[in-house]
Amino acid sequence: MRVFVVIGTRPEAIKMLPLVRELRKYGEFETKICFSRQHRELAISVFEEFKTEPDFVFEDLKIGLDLRELTVELLNYFDVIFAKEKPDLVLVHGDTTTAFCASLAAFYKGISIAHIEAGLRTFDSHAPFPEEFNRVAIDGLADIHFAPTKIAAENLIKEGRKSVFTVGNTVIDALKCSLSSGVYTPFLSELKGRKLVLVTTHRRENLGEKMRSSLLGIRDVLCERDDLFAILPAHPNPRVREVVQEVFKNIKNIKICEPLPMREFHKLLSRAFVVFSDSGGIQEEAAYLGVPLFLMREKTERRECLELSNVELVGWRREVIRNEFLAFLNDSARQEGMRVSSTVFGDGHTSEKIVRCLLDFF
Repeated sequence: MRVFVVIGTRPEAIKMLPLVRELRKYGEFETKICFSRQHRELAISVFEEFKTEPDFVFEDLKIGLDLRELTVELLNYFDVIFAKEKPDLVLVHGDTTTAFCASLAAFYKGISIAHIEAGLRTFDSHAPFPEEFNRVAIDGLADIHFAPTKIAAENLIKEGRKSVFTVGNTVIDALKCSLSSGVYTPFLSELKGRKLVLVTTHRRENLGEKMRSSLLGIRDVLCERDDLFAILPAHPNPRVREVVQEVFKNIKNIKICEPLPMREFHKLLSRAFVVFSDSGGIQEEAAYLGVPLFLMREKTERRECLELSNVELVGWRREVIRNEFLAFLNDSARQEGMRVSSTVFGDGHTSEKIVRCLLDFF
């Protein structure tokens, strides 16, 4: 069977390359990687860490396209590559524009589609945007749905989807691989006894004043507490970097850096005292590691997080984030209560489960 694994962004690379490695153990699959370059250098670094290269690359994808332009470019690319290479199965992940366009192109050509990380829902098409629309649309096109959790599987079944398998999330496979590598990060030497605060932000619907407000809440606390040291790997989006640089100008106990290699970031995440983020995947990683996470969003598609003791949904308002951060710092019992790990999002063997399901299904 000729299998195309589609990757466009850094998170997709992190979550799909463990599955590629597992698929290539089996002679039943001729596994090829198709890389759209929706993220460029960010995703390429993950390929390097997994010591693999894509088989097909959209070299001509332009930079700075809006969503409509990106959708047109990617749909045309996948239409051409699928017509030429004739895969039997296309594997897509999550909710990116790359995943949506590859699924639609495969559907038009009658190619089977498997959706990894299927069934996540906020039930609000604008939060996150456009990811919520993308994942719902992909699930409507897919023939096989690999849900990470019981709740995600129930969402799919309620929508009438068939061939639903609950397998966990491959991000935990990648995380375990990272932590077993023993990678060193020089940023840890900068702590000098201070508590590590890890910050990430990039969500499209938070760009502008919401992002500024949330980061100001963190800045307020950093200015009050010299026992903290924050690290913020800045997303390459110029709109993100503009806000980050403005908010944290002249703040001495924060390090703003380029996006980190996967293993180095996972090492920092595992050592963090607390995390502030609007990310998707970090919710799963933090839950597995038992690291306290304040989620700077108003809604989450990973509803399991709302039942976990290590994750709190705090939104984007400055005063809320400042007050919750200070309350956490001043309550040692709360700190300990949030340091509880969970395997609700996976146990590190999701790729193996997916491959076994594919072998049985076909």
